Amino acid sequence: MTSARQRVLGFTMVELMITLTVVLVIAMIAVPSFISFRQRSALRAAAEQAQGFWNQARLESAKRNSLIKVGVFVSGNSYCLGAKTTTIGATDNDEPCDCTTTGAADSCDVARFPDDQKQWQGVTLVGTPTLGNDTGVTVIESRRTSLVDPTTEGSITFGAPEGPNDYALNLYIDRQGRATLCQSNNAGDKMSDYTSRNCDP
Repeated sequence: MTSARQRVLGFTMVELMITLTVVLVIAMIAVPSFISFRQRSALRAAAEQAQGFWNQARLESAKRNSLIKVGVFVSGNSYCLGAKTTTIGATDNDEPCDCTTTGAADSCDVARFPDDQKQWQGVTLVGTPTLGNDTGVTVIESRRTSLVDPTTEGSITFGAPEGPNDYALNLYIDRQGRATLCQSNNAGDKMSDYTSRNCDP
């Protein structure tokens, strides 16, 4: 009687192998989906933070009643967004402020993003920004918070962290200074929540 009860409560080697095989198959199906989800989440978060940074720069322009220069600063594999007060005709208005340093003469005195490269969560800068006629720099005027030079409208393209999918989002700045997020037409894979919002590049 005791040995029969032990057989009922125990697992055979075959049952254990079948269970492990089922768990392994489910894991193989779930892992790529999880990685894709992580790619989309990191890209969406970084692009939304960049949009928030731009909106903060516009607000500061109106609040300070000052021109604000916003640009993308690239140093090796690192990049950041910086905002600095400027004047019309300033000789460096086509060069981004150095948002990697604080306290330096060319540092960004209004805002910068991120404080640490880890905040990008692996999101990359794709190609050369078309913002500012391919310089990655433009100037916001304080009265309407639009662009001083309307021809400098353009976008900054962000790519998803490394993974199985090639997602890309654009932060597009129009001549009125409005920032919108749209899916890059150059993206190899599409994000379902941006299918109705595609833009160049």
